[in-house]
Amino acid sequence: MKPLNKENSKRLFSRRVYGSEDNHPSQFEESSAEILKKCGGLPLAIITIGSLLANHPERLRDEWESIRNSLGTQLEVSPTLKGMNGILNLSYPHLPLHLRACFLHLGIYPEDREIERDDLVRRWLAEGLVSNLHGQDMEVVAKSYFNELVNRSLIQPERTEYGELLSCRVHDMILDLILSKCQEHNFVTVECSSEGMAREHGRKYMVRRISMNFSGGGTTDETASRTIPSSLSQVRSLAHFGGSKYIPPLSHFKYLRVILFKIWGELFDETIDLTAISQLFQLRYLKVSVEQNIKLPTEIQGLVHLETLDLNKSQQI
Repeated sequence: MKPLNKENSKRLFSRRVYGSEDNHPSQFEESSAEILKKCGGLPLAIITIGSLLANHPERLRDEWESIRNSLGTQLEVSPTLKGMNGILNLSYPHLPLHLRACFLHLGIYPEDREIERDDLVRRWLAEGLVSNLHGQDMEVVAKSYFNELVNRSLIQPERTEYGELLSCRVHDMILDLILSKCQEHNFVTVECSSEGMAREHGRKYMVRRISMNFSGGGTTDETASRTIPSSLSQVRSLAHFGGSKYIPPLSHFKYLRVILFKIWGELFDETIDLTAISQLFQLRYLKVSVEQNIKLPTEIQGLVHLETLDLNKSQQI
Protein backbone atom coordinates (compact mmCIF):
# COMPACT_ATOMS: atom_id res chain seq x y z
CA MET A 1 0.00 0.00 0.00
CA LYS A 2 1.98 2.98 -1.27
CA PRO A 3 0.81 6.24 0.36
CA LEU A 4 -0.34 9.18 -1.78
CA ASN A 5 1.07 12.64 -1.25
CA LYS A 6 -1.06 15.34 0.36
CA GLU A 7 -2.35 16.83 -2.90
CA ASN A 8 -3.32 13.51 -4.50
CA SER A 9 -4.95 12.39 -1.25
CA LYS A 10 -7.11 15.52 -1.29
CA ARG A 11 -8.08 14.96 -4.94
CA LEU A 12 -9.08 11.35 -4.35
CA PHE A 13 -11.06 12.29 -1.24
CA SER A 14 -12.91 15.15 -2.97
CA ARG A 15 -13.72 13.01 -5.99
CA ARG A 16 -15.18 10.30 -3.75
CA VAL A 17 -17.15 12.60 -1.43
CA TYR A 18 -18.27 15.36 -3.79
CA GLY A 19 -17.89 13.79 -7.24
CA SER A 20 -15.35 16.45 -8.26
CA GLU A 21 -11.71 17.13 -7.45
CA ASP A 22 -12.36 20.87 -7.33
CA ASN A 23 -15.26 20.87 -4.88
CA HIS A 24 -14.04 21.72 -1.36
CA PRO A 25 -16.79 23.26 0.83
CA SER A 26 -15.09 25.63 3.22
CA GLN A 27 -17.13 24.53 6.26
CA PHE A 28 -15.57 21.05 6.03
CA GLU A 29 -12.02 22.10 5.12
CA GLU A 30 -10.61 21.62 8.62
CA SER A 31 -12.37 18.29 9.21
CA SER A 32 -11.40 16.88 5.82
CA ALA A 33 -7.75 17.87 6.35
CA GLU A 34 -7.73 16.09 9.71
CA ILE A 35 -9.44 13.01 8.25
CA LEU A 36 -6.92 12.84 5.41
CA LYS A 37 -4.08 13.14 7.89
CA LYS A 38 -5.44 10.19 9.82
CA CYS A 39 -5.77 8.14 6.59
CA GLY A 40 -2.00 8.38 6.13
CA GLY A 41 -2.27 8.70 2.34
CA LEU A 42 -3.53 5.13 1.91
CA PRO A 43 -5.93 4.98 -1.07
CA LEU A 44 -8.16 2.26 0.41
CA ALA A 45 -8.51 4.21 3.66
CA ILE A 46 -9.33 7.44 1.80
CA ILE A 47 -11.87 5.71 -0.44
CA THR A 48 -13.50 3.92 2.50
CA ILE A 49 -13.96 7.08 4.58
CA GLY A 50 -14.86 9.15 1.52
CA SER A 51 -17.55 6.64 0.57
CA LEU A 52 -18.89 6.71 4.11
CA LEU A 53 -19.22 10.51 4.05
CA ALA A 54 -20.65 10.51 0.52
CA ASN A 55 -23.56 8.42 1.78
CA HIS A 56 -24.62 11.18 4.19
CA PRO A 57 -26.19 13.60 1.70
CA GLU A 58 -26.89 16.21 4.37
CA ARG A 59 -23.19 16.17 5.28
CA LEU A 60 -23.84 17.63 8.70
CA ARG A 61 -20.86 19.08 10.51
CA ASP A 62 -21.43 16.89 13.58
CA GLU A 63 -21.38 13.78 11.36
CA TRP A 64 -17.98 14.79 10.01
CA GLU A 65 -16.75 15.52 13.52
CA SER A 66 -17.99 12.16 14.75
CA ILE A 67 -16.21 10.25 12.00
CA ARG A 68 -13.05 12.32 12.41
CA ASN A 69 -12.99 11.63 16.16
CA SER A 70 -13.63 7.92 15.59
CA LEU A 71 -10.51 7.54 13.49
CA GLY A 72 -7.38 6.38 15.25
CA THR A 73 -3.96 7.91 14.74
CA GLN A 74 -2.04 4.77 13.73
CA LEU A 75 -1.97 5.63 10.03
CA GLU A 76 -0.62 9.11 10.72
CA VAL A 77 2.54 7.55 12.11
CA SER A 78 2.86 4.44 9.93
CA PRO A 79 0.58 2.74 7.35
CA THR A 80 0.08 -0.44 9.36
CA LEU A 81 -2.38 -3.27 8.88
CA LYS A 82 -3.83 -2.61 12.34
CA GLY A 83 -4.50 1.02 11.51
CA MET A 84 -6.11 0.12 8.20
CA ASN A 85 -8.34 -2.43 9.90
CA GLY A 86 -9.45 0.25 12.34
CA ILE A 87 -10.66 2.44 9.49
CA LEU A 88 -12.41 -0.43 7.72
CA ASN A 89 -14.13 -1.40 10.97
CA LEU A 90 -15.55 2.09 11.18
CA SER A 91 -17.51 1.55 7.96
CA TYR A 92 -19.53 -1.43 9.25
CA PRO A 93 -21.62 0.29 11.99
CA HIS A 94 -22.61 2.96 9.46
CA LEU A 95 -24.08 0.39 7.07
CA PRO A 96 -27.89 0.42 6.93
CA LEU A 97 -29.36 -2.68 8.55
CA HIS A 98 -30.75 -3.96 5.25
CA LEU A 99 -27.21 -4.08 3.79
CA ARG A 100 -25.36 -5.72 6.67
CA ALA A 101 -26.50 -9.29 6.07
CA CYS A 102 -25.90 -9.00 2.32
CA PHE A 103 -22.42 -7.62 2.99
CA LEU A 104 -21.54 -10.42 5.43
CA HIS A 105 -22.89 -13.00 2.97
CA LEU A 106 -19.85 -12.25 0.78
CA GLY A 107 -17.79 -14.13 3.37
CA ILE A 108 -18.67 -17.45 1.73
CA TYR A 109 -16.30 -16.72 -1.17
CA PRO A 110 -12.56 -17.51 -1.16
CA GLU A 111 -10.13 -14.63 -1.56
CA ASP A 112 -9.79 -12.97 -4.98
CA ARG A 113 -12.89 -14.63 -6.45
CA GLU A 114 -14.89 -12.96 -9.21
CA ILE A 115 -18.51 -12.86 -8.03
CA GLU A 116 -21.35 -12.73 -10.53
CA ARG A 117 -23.95 -10.14 -9.58
CA ASP A 118 -26.98 -12.15 -10.70
CA ASP A 119 -25.85 -15.27 -8.83
CA LEU A 120 -25.25 -13.23 -5.71
CA VAL A 121 -28.63 -11.48 -5.68
CA ARG A 122 -30.45 -14.78 -6.28
CA ARG A 123 -28.77 -16.25 -3.23
CA TRP A 124 -29.69 -13.20 -1.19
CA LEU A 125 -33.29 -13.73 -2.27
CA ALA A 126 -33.20 -17.47 -1.55
CA GLU A 127 -31.97 -16.77 1.99
CA GLY A 128 -34.56 -14.08 2.65
CA LEU A 129 -32.01 -11.27 3.03
CA VAL A 130 -33.93 -8.81 0.84
CA SER A 131 -36.87 -6.77 2.12
CA ASN A 132 -39.98 -6.27 0.00
CA LEU A 133 -40.31 -2.50 -0.02
CA HIS A 134 -43.66 -1.12 -1.14
CA GLY A 135 -44.39 -4.07 -3.42
CA GLN A 136 -41.27 -3.60 -5.55
CA ASP A 137 -39.83 -6.43 -7.63
CA MET A 138 -37.54 -8.31 -5.21
CA GLU A 139 -34.76 -8.86 -7.73
CA VAL A 140 -34.72 -5.15 -8.56
CA VAL A 141 -34.39 -4.38 -4.85
CA ALA A 142 -31.57 -6.93 -4.49
CA LYS A 143 -29.68 -5.37 -7.41
CA SER A 144 -30.05 -1.98 -5.75
CA TYR A 145 -28.40 -3.48 -2.64
CA PHE A 146 -25.53 -4.67 -4.84
CA ASN A 147 -25.13 -1.23 -6.39
CA GLU A 148 -25.18 0.40 -2.97
CA LEU A 149 -22.32 -1.82 -1.77
CA VAL A 150 -20.38 -0.79 -4.89
CA ASN A 151 -21.12 2.89 -4.26
CA ARG A 152 -19.83 2.51 -0.72
CA SER A 153 -16.60 0.98 -2.12
CA LEU A 154 -17.16 -2.19 -0.08
CA ILE A 155 -17.01 -4.31 -3.23
CA GLN A 156 -14.91 -3.60 -6.32
CA PRO A 157 -16.44 -3.40 -9.82
CA GLU A 158 -15.08 -6.15 -12.07
CA ARG A 159 -16.90 -6.85 -15.35
CA THR A 160 -19.16 -4.43 -17.16
CA GLU A 161 -21.20 -4.87 -20.35
CA TYR A 162 -23.02 -2.02 -22.09
CA GLY A 163 -22.58 0.15 -19.02
CA GLU A 164 -24.06 -2.42 -16.62
CA LEU A 165 -21.94 -3.89 -13.85
CA LEU A 166 -22.20 -7.69 -13.93
CA SER A 167 -19.58 -8.87 -11.44
CA CYS A 168 -17.40 -7.74 -8.56
CA ARG A 169 -14.51 -8.71 -6.32
CA VAL A 170 -13.89 -8.18 -2.62
CA HIS A 171 -10.59 -6.58 -1.57
CA ASP A 172 -8.64 -8.92 0.68
CA MET A 173 -8.69 -6.43 3.58
CA ILE A 174 -12.44 -5.95 3.20
CA LEU A 175 -12.80 -9.74 3.20
CA ASP A 176 -10.84 -9.89 6.47
CA LEU A 177 -13.34 -7.44 7.95
CA ILE A 178 -16.26 -9.51 6.67
CA LEU A 179 -14.87 -12.75 8.09
CA SER A 180 -14.22 -11.08 11.43
CA LYS A 181 -17.82 -9.86 11.61
CA CYS A 182 -19.12 -13.24 10.41
CA GLN A 183 -17.35 -14.92 13.30
CA GLU A 184 -18.53 -12.28 15.76
CA HIS A 185 -22.17 -12.65 14.69
CA ASN A 186 -22.11 -16.39 13.87
CA PHE A 187 -23.21 -15.48 10.34
CA VAL A 188 -20.95 -17.59 8.09
CA THR A 189 -18.58 -20.34 9.19
CA VAL A 190 -15.59 -20.79 6.87
CA GLU A 191 -13.54 -24.00 7.00
CA CYS A 192 -10.40 -24.67 4.95
CA SER A 193 -9.61 -28.20 6.14
CA SER A 194 -11.26 -31.35 7.41
CA GLU A 195 -9.73 -30.65 10.82
CA GLY A 196 -11.76 -27.46 10.91
CA MET A 197 -14.87 -29.44 10.11
CA ALA A 198 -14.08 -31.84 12.94
CA ARG A 199 -13.77 -28.95 15.39
CA GLU A 200 -17.38 -28.08 14.72
CA HIS A 201 -18.31 -30.94 17.07
CA GLY A 202 -17.52 -28.63 19.95
CA ARG A 203 -19.41 -25.56 18.79
CA LYS A 204 -21.91 -24.16 21.24
CA TYR A 205 -24.02 -22.41 18.60
CA MET A 206 -25.78 -23.83 15.58
CA VAL A 207 -24.22 -22.96 12.24
CA ARG A 208 -26.57 -21.48 9.64
CA ARG A 209 -24.14 -20.96 6.74
CA ILE A 210 -20.93 -22.80 6.00
CA SER A 211 -18.31 -22.34 3.30
CA MET A 212 -15.91 -25.23 2.73
CA ASN A 213 -12.84 -23.89 0.96
CA PHE A 214 -10.63 -26.92 0.42
CA SER A 215 -8.64 -25.26 -2.37
CA GLY A 216 -6.05 -23.37 -0.38
CA GLY A 217 -3.65 -26.11 0.66
CA GLY A 218 -5.18 -27.08 4.00
CA THR A 219 -4.99 -30.73 4.97
CA THR A 220 -8.05 -32.70 4.04
CA ASP A 221 -9.17 -36.09 5.19
CA GLU A 222 -12.02 -37.56 3.18
CA THR A 223 -13.58 -39.39 6.11
CA ALA A 224 -13.45 -36.35 8.39
CA SER A 225 -15.01 -34.07 5.78
CA ARG A 226 -17.91 -36.50 5.39
CA THR A 227 -18.55 -36.58 9.14
CA ILE A 228 -21.25 -34.05 9.94
CA PRO A 229 -21.10 -32.52 13.43
CA SER A 230 -24.41 -31.93 15.18
CA SER A 231 -23.78 -28.17 15.08
CA LEU A 232 -24.08 -28.33 11.28
CA SER A 233 -27.34 -30.27 11.13
CA GLN A 234 -29.44 -27.13 10.64
CA VAL A 235 -27.26 -25.40 8.04
CA ARG A 236 -29.34 -23.30 5.63
CA SER A 237 -26.59 -22.45 3.12
CA LEU A 238 -23.72 -24.67 1.97
CA ALA A 239 -20.88 -23.55 -0.30
CA HIS A 240 -18.05 -25.86 -1.35
CA PHE A 241 -14.89 -24.92 -3.24
CA GLY A 242 -12.58 -27.86 -3.95
CA GLY A 243 -12.57 -31.56 -4.80
CA SER A 244 -15.76 -33.60 -5.05
CA LYS A 245 -14.55 -36.30 -2.65
CA TYR A 246 -14.72 -33.78 0.20
CA ILE A 247 -18.38 -32.91 -0.32
CA PRO A 248 -20.30 -34.03 2.78
CA PRO A 249 -23.43 -36.16 2.30
CA LEU A 250 -26.24 -33.80 1.31
CA SER A 251 -28.85 -36.06 2.89
CA HIS A 252 -27.54 -34.94 6.31
CA PHE A 253 -28.55 -31.32 5.65
CA LYS A 254 -32.33 -31.46 5.81
CA TYR A 255 -32.84 -27.69 6.01
CA LEU A 256 -30.67 -26.50 3.13
CA ARG A 257 -32.03 -23.61 1.11
CA VAL A 258 -28.92 -22.69 -0.86
CA ILE A 259 -26.20 -24.88 -2.40
CA LEU A 260 -23.17 -23.49 -4.26
CA PHE A 261 -20.52 -25.94 -5.49
CA LYS A 262 -17.35 -25.09 -7.42
CA ILE A 263 -15.66 -28.44 -7.96
CA TRP A 264 -12.41 -29.20 -9.75
CA GLY A 265 -9.13 -31.06 -9.81
CA GLU A 266 -10.01 -34.74 -9.92
CA LEU A 267 -10.90 -37.39 -12.51
CA PHE A 268 -12.76 -35.91 -15.45
CA ASP A 269 -14.61 -39.16 -16.22
CA GLU A 270 -16.19 -39.45 -12.77
CA THR A 271 -19.82 -38.57 -12.10
CA ILE A 272 -20.81 -36.42 -9.16
CA ASP A 273 -23.92 -37.84 -7.52
CA LEU A 274 -26.42 -35.16 -6.47
CA THR A 275 -29.47 -37.41 -6.27
CA ALA A 276 -29.80 -36.64 -2.55
CA ILE A 277 -31.13 -33.17 -3.38
CA SER A 278 -34.53 -34.78 -3.90
CA GLN A 279 -34.73 -34.96 -0.08
CA LEU A 280 -34.01 -31.25 0.43
CA PHE A 281 -37.57 -29.98 0.41
CA GLN A 282 -36.63 -26.42 1.40
CA LEU A 283 -34.06 -26.01 -1.37
CA ARG A 284 -34.43 -22.72 -3.25
CA TYR A 285 -31.11 -22.30 -5.03
CA LEU A 286 -28.71 -24.84 -6.56
CA LYS A 287 -25.64 -23.89 -8.57
CA VAL A 288 -22.95 -26.41 -9.51
CA SER A 289 -19.85 -25.57 -11.57
CA VAL A 290 -17.83 -28.70 -12.36
CA GLU A 291 -15.46 -30.28 -14.86
CA GLN A 292 -17.12 -33.68 -14.36
CA ASN A 293 -20.55 -35.12 -15.09
CA ILE A 294 -23.49 -34.56 -12.76
CA LYS A 295 -26.11 -37.11 -11.76
CA LEU A 296 -29.42 -35.63 -10.65
CA PRO A 297 -32.48 -37.41 -9.25
CA THR A 298 -34.99 -38.68 -11.80
CA GLU A 299 -37.71 -36.60 -10.16
CA ILE A 300 -37.49 -33.19 -8.50
CA GLN A 301 -41.16 -32.23 -8.40
CA GLY A 302 -40.98 -32.41 -4.61
CA LEU A 303 -38.68 -29.39 -4.62
CA VAL A 304 -41.57 -26.96 -4.73
CA HIS A 305 -39.48 -24.01 -3.48
CA LEU A 306 -36.66 -24.38 -6.03
CA GLU A 307 -36.20 -21.06 -7.84
CA THR A 308 -32.72 -21.40 -9.37
CA LEU A 309 -31.17 -24.52 -10.93
CA ASP A 310 -27.84 -23.63 -12.55
CA LEU A 311 -25.58 -26.43 -13.80
CA ASN A 312 -22.63 -25.76 -16.07
CA LYS A 313 -19.87 -27.75 -17.77
CA SER A 314 -20.74 -31.40 -18.45
CA GLN A 315 -24.22 -32.43 -17.35
CA GLN A 316 -25.78 -35.84 -17.00
CA ILE A 317 -29.35 -36.07 -15.77
